[in-house]
Amino acid sequence: LIDQNGVIQHQVINNLPLGRNVDETLRMVDALTFHQKHGEVCPAGWNKGKKGMIANSQGVASYLKDHAASL
Repeated sequence: LIDQNGVIQHQVINNLPLGRNVDETLRMVDALTFHQKHGEVCPAGWNKGKKGMIANSQGVASYLKDHAASL
């Protein structure tokens, strides 16, 4: 997955016997689009429509406080 500046942001290499997940690929595209639009990062388990997280200690603490029950 290459961003608008030509920087590789995500790469997956699978050997032939391993399955692929198109939904995960689309989720990564959505995450990169979200980050480019909002400047926030997409935490583990993030999906389109969910809130992002500010990439600092306060942002992590706030995210964990708000989402502790679902983690």
